[in-house]
Amino acid sequence: MTKKQRLIFHLGFWFFILFYNDILQAIGNPNYEFSWRWFRLPFGLSSFFFQFAVTYAALWVINRYFDAKAYARLITGLFAVVAGYVFFRFLIEENLTVWIWGSHNYTYSESFTWLYYITDSAYNGVGFLILAVPLKMVGDFFKNEKIKRELQTEKTSAELAFLKSQLNPHFLFNTLNNIYVLAYQKSDQTPAAMLKLSEIMRYMLYESNEEKVGLIQEVKYLQNIIALQKMRYNSDVFIETTFQGDFESNEIAPLLLAPFVENAFKHGEVSDRDNPVVIRFLESKGNLHFYIKNKKNNNQKDETGGVGLNNVRRRLDLLYPEKYSLDIFEDDAVYQCELNLILWNVA
Repeated sequence: MTKKQRLIFHLGFWFFILFYNDILQAIGNPNYEFSWRWFRLPFGLSSFFFQFAVTYAALWVINRYFDAKAYARLITGLFAVVAGYVFFRFLIEENLTVWIWGSHNYTYSESFTWLYYITDSAYNGVGFLILAVPLKMVGDFFKNEKIKRELQTEKTSAELAFLKSQLNPHFLFNTLNNIYVLAYQKSDQTPAAMLKLSEIMRYMLYESNEEKVGLIQEVKYLQNIIALQKMRYNSDVFIETTFQGDFESNEIAPLLLAPFVENAFKHGEVSDRDNPVVIRFLESKGNLHFYIKNKKNNNQKDETGGVGLNNVRRRLDLLYPEKYSLDIFEDDAVYQCELNLILWNVA
């Protein structure tokens, strides 16, 4: 609960305490007329002052000792609050008001005893103590809710960091393996591949440490991965790519889509002219439509190949709850994936 919300709640609480009887009377009796007389009387004002002071003094004692399970101190503290109320009430209403207005709150007679005054005041004080209970309960509720949200945020952040730590080595391993193949083949494209790797590593190590990155950065990262894969296969790779939309005004979680692209090359058939790898990256009015399709290469098996996709799905659940749809279809011949995602706007 924010300070503003706390203030509104406490004002509403005291409004209810002071006027609930008048509200009920007005509902039940159309002719009921509210009178401010009680609030204009000196003892009416002093009664509200003591009610207010005792309630918050008791709330302070409860907050200090109840959660700490210091019950002896709690009982002693509440007793001291009531005793203080009785003492200061007598000091103000039976002495100060006499000196200022010449009047007592109590009517003194032969039947009046100081024991009655003490017990009657203590009775009122205990009633004021009870008012602190709902304040304590509501305060604890919002405090616990805040703690739950913070714990959930910390858990989510830790889980996302762990997922990214799994993804980065996965990407790096595959990229280095691709460059190894180029170097082994003594390809003239090895230097260009190293440059692409440098750009990929810069993005992975520095730019992707934020929760959000510009969509254009993720697009360039995907394009670098695709270019690197093309270098590996030389002219024997057939891929149709489409990148369209406003990449400057939107943001996305970093390293989110690369596993789909990587797996298309790692587990797909890229040398079939009639069945090219299809990658579509389309942005429209803050919505992303990502589609990828590839023919399966049944000669390439990797038992750990699904780790990246599992992580992506988990990251989507954490970062885009109810803001995405992911449909994956595969059979013995074809794998295709369609992701629709509501992007973040650039602040």
